[in-house]
Amino acid sequence: MQTRTSLLSAFTLSTAMALGAAAMAADLPKEGTFNVTYFGFGTSKATAIGMDRLLAPFDQNGLTVGNGILDHMTWHCSGLFDVANGMAQWQNRCVGTDPAGDQIVSDGASDGKYAVDARSFSGTGTFTTGTGKFAGISGGWTGVFHSPEFRTTADGSVAEYGSHKGSYKLP
Repeated sequence: MQTRTSLLSAFTLSTAMALGAAAMAADLPKEGTFNVTYFGFGTSKATAIGMDRLLAPFDQNGLTVGNGILDHMTWHCSGLFDVANGMAQWQNRCVGTDPAGDQIVSDGASDGKYAVDARSFSGTGTFTTGTGKFAGISGGWTGVFHSPEFRTTADGSVAEYGSHKGSYKLP
C-alpha cells in the first residue's frame, strides 16, 4: 500500500511540475524589455605579440539580476580581448540559463575601440537562438561594463559588473 501511495504522490508531483512549467512558459510575453545588472568572474591568458599587440582569450561565468526575462539567469561566456597600440576591443558568445533550464545565446562585442585603461566601456549584443520558452528569440542588448576597477587576487583572473538593457521578441 505504501509503495502505491508513494508512486501516486510522485506521479501527482511530476504532473503538477510539468503543468506548472507549461503555465510559466505561456505567461512569458511575446515581446518586452529588460534591465539587469551582470556580475561576472573568470580567467584570461594573455599572449603578447611584439611590442604593441596583446590577445587575451577569456572564459567567464556570471549572473544577472533585475527586471525582465534575463532576471535570475546564470551565464557562461567565452571571448577574445584584443589590444593594439593601447586601444582595446572584445567579442564574445554567451549562453544564459534561467531557473527552469531554458537557454538563450547572445553574441556580443565592444562598441568599437576604447583606451585599454578606461574605467568603463560599452558593448552590444544580439540574441541568436534559444531553447524552451526562448526558442526563436530575437532582439538584443546594450551594456556598460566595469572591469578595470577590480584587482583580483589570482593572476589571470578577471571580475566585472555591468548594466544591460534591451528588448526581445518571440515567435
